[in-house]
Amino acid sequence: MKTFSGKPQMLKEVNSSMIEQLIFENGPLSKPELVKLTGLSLPTINKLVDDLEKHDQLCSVGQTGKGAGRKAVLYETNRNSGCLLVCYYKEESFLCRLTDMLNKTLYEKNFALDSSNLKNANNSIYNAIDTLIIQAPSKVKIIGIGLPGVVQPSGCLLAIPQIAVWEGLNLERILHNRYKTTIYVENNVKLSAVGYYFTHLRKKQDNLVYMYVGNGIGSGIILNKQLHRGSGNFSGEIGFITEPFVSREQDYIASGGYMESLMFPLVDYSTGELRKIDLQKQENLIAILCSIAVNHVVIVDPGTIVFAGKIFNKNLIETIRRQMMHYLPAQAMPRITRDLSTTTGLEGLIRSCRGYITTRVHLVQSTGLPHRTDKIAV
Repeated sequence: MKTFSGKPQMLKEVNSSMIEQLIFENGPLSKPELVKLTGLSLPTINKLVDDLEKHDQLCSVGQTGKGAGRKAVLYETNRNSGCLLVCYYKEESFLCRLTDMLNKTLYEKNFALDSSNLKNANNSIYNAIDTLIIQAPSKVKIIGIGLPGVVQPSGCLLAIPQIAVWEGLNLERILHNRYKTTIYVENNVKLSAVGYYFTHLRKKQDNLVYMYVGNGIGSGIILNKQLHRGSGNFSGEIGFITEPFVSREQDYIASGGYMESLMFPLVDYSTGELRKIDLQKQENLIAILCSIAVNHVVIVDPGTIVFAGKIFNKNLIETIRRQMMHYLPAQAMPRITRDLSTTTGLEGLIRSCRGYITTRVHLVQSTGLPHRTDKIAV
C-alpha cells in the first residue's frame, strides 16, 4: 500500500472508507452520529454520505426519533450493491458461501476437492466458484479463499502439504485472471482467529492465540486487535517449531516441520480425529500441545488461548491448562478455552473479505480489520 499525505482525493477516499466501514459495523447511522464518531464536519459528512448513496454503497432506511422536532435520515449498507463469494478448505473439500453486503447467506454448498494433480485441483475450485456465481443476484465484488498453507506476500502458496500440487502456485493471480475481480487468499487458521476474535473477544481483549489441530496444525495470532502475519506471512506455522538436540539428519521441511512430524502419528489428518493410541502417546500429545501453548504465552502473552479441532474435549483442555501451570507464573496464565463451532474460519473469511473491499485506503488501520498490502488492483 503506497503512502500518501495531504492529497485531497486521497483524504476523501480515506474518509469515505472510514464512513462505509462505520456504517457497516454500527449502522444504521445518521449524519450527525457520523460527525460525532469521526470528528469530521457536517458538510464533509453530507458530501461523503451523499456520494456513497449515489454509488449505491449506502441506502436510507428511515429517520431517527419518534417525537417532535427535526429528524435525521438513517443510513445503512446497501445489501444489494454486490455479493461476497467465499470458499473455505476443510477436510479435503471446500465449504462455499455466497452472501449479500450485509452478510446474509444467499447460497451455500460443499464441494469436493480433487488434488490428485494440478489440473484437477484447479478445476475443483473453478467449479465451486462458477456454481456460486450463477446464483449471484448482483456483481460478485470479491472472491475469498481460505487454505491450509502460507500465503506469501507475493501471493504464492508455501507449506501446503494438504494440497501439494498448489505448492508455489500464485492462486490469487490465477483466479484474478479468470474472474476479473478482487481476490483474497488467506491461511485458514488465521481466518479462524479473526472469526473467533470478532465473535467472542473484540470488545473484551486485544490479544488472542487460536491453535488448531486436525488436518494439520497451525495457529492464528491477534495482536493489538490486528491479525499478525509477520514479514513473510509465516507467523503461526507451529508445525515448524523445534526443540534442542533434534537430529539434523532428517528433512523436517518436507514433512511440514519437526512438530508436525511428532503430531502426525497421533492425529489422523484425513479426519482430524485422534488415532487409537496408548497412554504413553496420549501423554506425548499433551506434552506437545502444552509446549506449543507455553511458547505462545512467553512470546505473545495473549489474554486467551483457544484450542480448536475434533481431538479437544473438556478433559484434554483442563489437562493442558494444569500442565501449563508447571511452566508459567500464575499471573501470566491466559484463559484457556475451546472453539466448538465448525464455521468459525468461514465467518472469519467473510469478515476479512468485507473489510478488505470496504477499507480500500487507510492512513492508519484503526478498525482492527485484517488487511493485506499486496491487494490486486482491479
